[in-house]
Amino acid sequence: MRLKTPFTFRGLLLAAGLMAATLLAAPARADDTLDRGIGSEWSSLDPHVNFDAAAGWIQSDVYEGLVTFDPMGKIIPGAAESWEASADGKTYTFHLREGLKWSNGDPLVAQEFVDGIFRTLNPATASEKGYYFYSTIKVTGAEAIANGETTNIATLGVTAPDARTVVIAMDTPAPHILDLMGSFQVTPLHGASFAANGAAGFIDPGKVVSNGAYVIKEVVPQSHVLLERNPNYWDAANVNIPFVKYHVTEDVSTELKRYQAGELDVTYDIPLGQLEQLKAEIPDEVKTFASTYLIYYSFNLSKPELANIDLRRALSLAIDREVLEGKIVKGEAVPKLNYAGGFDPEYHGPDIAEAAMTQAEREALAKELYAKAGYGPDNPLKLSIASTVAEINTRRAQGIALMWKKVLGVDAVVNAQERKAWLDLFYTDDWDVFADNLVGDFAGPETFLSYMRPSAEPGYDWVKPEYDAAMDVAATKPDKASRYEALAAAEKILLDDYIFAPLAIEPYRHLVKPNVKGFEASAAGYHNSQYMTLE
Repeated sequence: MRLKTPFTFRGLLLAAGLMAATLLAAPARADDTLDRGIGSEWSSLDPHVNFDAAAGWIQSDVYEGLVTFDPMGKIIPGAAESWEASADGKTYTFHLREGLKWSNGDPLVAQEFVDGIFRTLNPATASEKGYYFYSTIKVTGAEAIANGETTNIATLGVTAPDARTVVIAMDTPAPHILDLMGSFQVTPLHGASFAANGAAGFIDPGKVVSNGAYVIKEVVPQSHVLLERNPNYWDAANVNIPFVKYHVTEDVSTELKRYQAGELDVTYDIPLGQLEQLKAEIPDEVKTFASTYLIYYSFNLSKPELANIDLRRALSLAIDREVLEGKIVKGEAVPKLNYAGGFDPEYHGPDIAEAAMTQAEREALAKELYAKAGYGPDNPLKLSIASTVAEINTRRAQGIALMWKKVLGVDAVVNAQERKAWLDLFYTDDWDVFADNLVGDFAGPETFLSYMRPSAEPGYDWVKPEYDAAMDVAATKPDKASRYEALAAAEKILLDDYIFAPLAIEPYRHLVKPNVKGFEASAAGYHNSQYMTLE
């Protein structure tokens, strides 16, 4: 899932006194609403379409998957109270809680989870996350549905033998399956409201029928989404906060002012230039922690110049990641020279081939490769970097553009734009270098490596049967050690083609009011409001 990032704020007036306020936070207020910053506006509230991590916070409050996640990100029972796996690890059977209801009071039955997965896979839905079911895990029949080979739901290996049982049959074992059974990936479909209102109407406020701890009460574009506690949720008695309001906070500096003014309880991010000062002044309110948020720069292989691997390799090697993250961006990101490594300590994947070199040696090689590709002072490469206008993203893009200029003589410009335009641009193929990111659904390498499979059609114009074959081999491995060894072999194939430049693991940065309890460190960014309290 791609992470939402804030961009330019459109019109917030603050009193002059607040504009001059110090970084010390205003006293937290006690009320019945949890106010959360969400960065830029949600790209979609359709639970089977949304691929943005921050919009997933709304989704996790409004819907519940077969499992859910506690404040620390640990898997716990959700709509399913229990489950078991077959001896060969290819079949999981989930048992729903008795008496589950939709927010309108309708009974929730197992078939609606089947219908939700089928809708995600259906090409007509245009979901970006259908690959979960045929790449990250290999559900029987899922790929044929996603490829449009059949529309017969009976061919899908997800079935409901009775109203309280969901069975998922896979072609290969997948011990990480439970990480993909949450609301972001497996949302049930309320068939009656979908049939009555269509794909656009069934998510409108007043028409949404959901099964999570909250229901959507109000949606105001470019402003907020207001949620209200769902009285028909099975655990409603233990949902403490009556209302949750997700505010669009497009500019991180303005978001900080709103936090200081007491308008927000939890921020989406922290201004980089004020991070250290805030840590010194309100250390208990600054929350930074490790994440599965991967930063990398993708090269457009459909561009003739970037089809040259020597040029892609030169561009990657010319980036000094330590200087970039430590002295230019300064957001506490961890530089990296691999793709799927650095998340699960048990996974020992490869780095790029030149990782053992010093940065000076990498830059010397980059100059040779740049010249070999036909570029030099008399013929400089001209590139555009597609980024969002978020502070951290423009800092990183400008830093890389300067490094490419200094080391190679590349003329790179930063094309910074608002979030939705940036996302739309990716699928037009009308870009040179894309300031990319991916938030892993869990800390294992499968969540990253499965996304890049050419058969999953992530949009990178990369044709590599060898990579798909290596991932297929890894999927057959029954134990973690042998599977991780096979995944490392697949990652080497990916890295050796330099279709992107790996950059860093971005941490999460939030400000949280002292009276908000239950907001904990969660690597995959699971922060369900139902587990929080306002004291």
